[in-house]
Amino acid sequence: MRADGSGDAPGGLRRRADGIAVAVVGGGVSGLTAARELALAGARVVLYEERDRLGGRVRRENVADVPLDIGAEAFATRGGAVAELLTELGLDGQIVNPAPLGSWVVADDGAMPLPAAGTVGIPAAPLARDAVRALGIGGSLRAALEPLLPRSVGRGATLARLVRARLGSRVLDRLVRPVVLGVHSADPADLPVEAVPGLAEAFERRGTLISAARELRDSRAAAGGAVAGLRDGMGELVDALADELERLGVEVRTSARVRRVERGEADGIRILAAARSTAGPAADDAETEALADAAILAVPERAARQMLGAPDAEPEARIEIVALAIDDPRLDAAPRGTGALVAADAVPRIRAKALTHVTAKWPARAASLGPGRHLLRLSYGRLGSAPETAGLPDEEVLALALRDASRILGMELDPASVRGMLRREWDNGSVRASAATGSDRTGLSEPPGVAFAGDWVGGTGLASVIPAARAAARRILRPAPTPAAPAHVPAPHPEGGPR
Repeated sequence: MRADGSGDAPGGLRRRADGIAVAVVGGGVSGLTAARELALAGARVVLYEERDRLGGRVRRENVADVPLDIGAEAFATRGGAVAELLTELGLDGQIVNPAPLGSWVVADDGAMPLPAAGTVGIPAAPLARDAVRALGIGGSLRAALEPLLPRSVGRGATLARLVRARLGSRVLDRLVRPVVLGVHSADPADLPVEAVPGLAEAFERRGTLISAARELRDSRAAAGGAVAGLRDGMGELVDALADELERLGVEVRTSARVRRVERGEADGIRILAAARSTAGPAADDAETEALADAAILAVPERAARQMLGAPDAEPEARIEIVALAIDDPRLDAAPRGTGALVAADAVPRIRAKALTHVTAKWPARAASLGPGRHLLRLSYGRLGSAPETAGLPDEEVLALALRDASRILGMELDPASVRGMLRREWDNGSVRASAATGSDRTGLSEPPGVAFAGDWVGGTGLASVIPAARAAARRILRPAPTPAAPAHVPAPHPEGGPR
């Protein structure tokens, strides 16, 4: 398997007697999963990855010589799709559950445990003690009246308008908005209800959001419900997929920037790529060309549009993760459980949108470090604006992250306790597409012989990304005889409120 991006474009990539030839662009979990699916079906596959490493946002990093999942560090168990893939890869014995400490929400008037919820923070029992603590008695009583409202109230709107109309502003601002910002990196004012797996269907069946939340909580389809991880981190998934591709004979080209994907001769697909030059990030080596029968673009929406020559997309959410390795025995008590989300009324006093206490969430990793040593991950960035850390030098980011972590955790952290810091920034795609049709509300449809994969197609999180990648491979292997009609997804309704 060639992984250095060197040499000429692969010759003879076009159709062979033993199956079609497919180019997969993108070496994150979406591209790796799609490539594996294609290779298992007998296709010849060449995978292009712009960076010098596979994994995308699911990759292992090191901070102060401690391994860390800088991107996805867990997966939602809903639907069983991730567990199924892990079992196929022989990783099922490494699946672990997080510590049962629960998560918190930090608001302007203090921090409190998140109440039991069915999906995206919608309370399943608004009059329960934990819900009253988070919402106040007035907010809980307002939410508890929701089953009495007509079914028509709030329907056909964004998630924010639906929640506000049926459950009240307190639920939206204290619970739903922090959870959605943490999971989708988008404000619920910009999110169609259909973007939350299972919610629209459950609401149609039940007629109330509270009942829908309870149904989703009790089913394997619950979004934002139970999560799990791998004992040594989710980077193990990337390693296992890469090993599988090598076994299957997939040609992997890292440091290979794909510039264009277009129709070629005899209805084939032309892949125009260039190896990233050693002269610097702004330079590329000479462009090479390859022909394939089909292609899967497992890249962010903006990159897919550029490769296809389509108009540019709406800005994607830019996210920056700041990881801190800290020596502080006080953190052994896990003062905010496995981590905390930041409510709208706590901004701008706290600029981070969420904090994960990695060593509290995953006890096996804490045990490997010893008492008093901890890993914290803070996330910055919301849809429509740059991360608060963007462009800042490391010393300013460290000061900001320590200040935010201190306020979230309720204890002043000493800068002298920091053993190391790591920063990583990336695009986080918002859900715009239908995985079934490959069309989106911004007008981008899959050209003949091309399929899309990624979080902007299937939804946020591995539980959505992996099934969408497999579906993309199936569309290439068994193309529909006639194009499917684009699914209509309502455009976001303008919504006020905190951002």
